[in-house]
Amino acid sequence: MSGMGNNMEKHSNGAQEHTPVPALLNVVADELHSLAVDVERLHDIVELPGVRDSLRQAQCFDVLQGIDHITQNLMGLADFLKKVSTSVPENWGLDARAACDSVLLASLSERLKQPDMPRQARPGGDECEFF
Repeated sequence: MSGMGNNMEKHSNGAQEHTPVPALLNVVADELHSLAVDVERLHDIVELPGVRDSLRQAQCFDVLQGIDHITQNLMGLADFLKKVSTSVPENWGLDARAACDSVLLASLSERLKQPDMPRQARPGGDECEFF
């Protein structure tokens, strides 16, 4: 980690760009929160015709509890990172390019690379590949 004054710092050799750690933690927290909201929407499946009766089985009840558990964990992690980001010095930065490049979803990778850019809501969500 290194100190920095601006949002991104390029060394004189151009080899490193530093992302502010507090901003990066906030972006990751926002992504986790967004995922929690998306997972919570899976409960809408319960309201589909014919599904409610089949969910009376114990196995399906466990699946629904699993959705709740995932949502609660994602929200907990998001809240944790938000709090941690407030205690990290503003001038801490790190080169996150290699980590961002390992993220396969391009829109997520870009949000992580540019944590100060606002997240834009997209009606269809992020791109995904169906199998």
